[in-house]
Amino acid sequence: MQPLVSVIIAAYNSEAFISDTLYSVLKQNYENFEVIVVNDGSTDNTYSILKTFTDERIKVVSQENKGQDGAFNTGLPHAAGSYIKYMDSDDLINPEMISLQVQALNGSQKKVAYSEWARFYNSKPELADFSYLDYWQDMDPVSFLTARPEGIMLQCGCILIPRELIERVGGWDERLILFNDTEFFTRIFLAAEGVKFTPGARLYYRSGMTGSISAQRGRKFFESTFLASTLIGKNLLAAEDSYRVRNLLSNILQYRYYDMYPNFSDLGKKHEEMIANYGHVSIKPDGGRVFKLLLKFMNWKKARVIQNFFYKIGYLKLIKNKGAANK
Repeated sequence: MQPLVSVIIAAYNSEAFISDTLYSVLKQNYENFEVIVVNDGSTDNTYSILKTFTDERIKVVSQENKGQDGAFNTGLPHAAGSYIKYMDSDDLINPEMISLQVQALNGSQKKVAYSEWARFYNSKPELADFSYLDYWQDMDPVSFLTARPEGIMLQCGCILIPRELIERVGGWDERLILFNDTEFFTRIFLAAEGVKFTPGARLYYRSGMTGSISAQRGRKFFESTFLASTLIGKNLLAAEDSYRVRNLLSNILQYRYYDMYPNFSDLGKKHEEMIANYGHVSIKPDGGRVFKLLLKFMNWKKARVIQNFFYKIGYLKLIKNKGAANK
């Protein structure tokens, strides 16, 4: 008998995309699955849209807004599956996703399955480019997590997880609002015996939305990434204290430090201290043409300050022009 798979979807103000996401799940060629959608305090038409679905495999749970982590944690007790897949409410999966991942795990409760993934923009999943990535292969957990010095994609829809592993390591950390998926799946992977790559199973990752959480740059977002990075470092170093692990941890922090500078100097100092403790930074600052030009004449910190200054001038000019146009 096929094992039951529970797909848990966190939905907050998802009226524009939730139908497409659900249809992509309902089109699976795998038969024994259920869908738990947690309506996380939506203030738009998300709930009304969810109620139009009459498929008995769909369960809708509503709660006050708790964020993605809280929604995923709420969904798990309502799920009966021995395998769990978490999904964002705007992503898509191909019809073969679940069947290929269940087949790859072959009844194991000690391994995780990982799919192909590609970004798509402007609601055109047909343009997603599933070019082969070098870490798309079976690996042990630490090798997989450190397969690239900047880290790998740990987007929830890529991964099928034995429920036993979730119960062993605990749920999503509700203190986190960004980098929460990397923190959660690092714990999951480190508790597993191995990672099974599933060719042909595909996640279509919707990108380019300026209002998404990952596009934010406020202090609370960088506080979340710093806390997540700290937790990730603790767990990875406990599994293996090596150059490849320290290189990954240094780069994760350095990337966020590049991103936030020159804002939040106290938080930046914490990043610097932890990076110095890990050592082995190997990524370089990146940016647009102006930033790259400035790097030829000065260090990255001065270049970032000048870049931000001109961004602010351009933004203020844009606001002024809009104001004049509206008069």
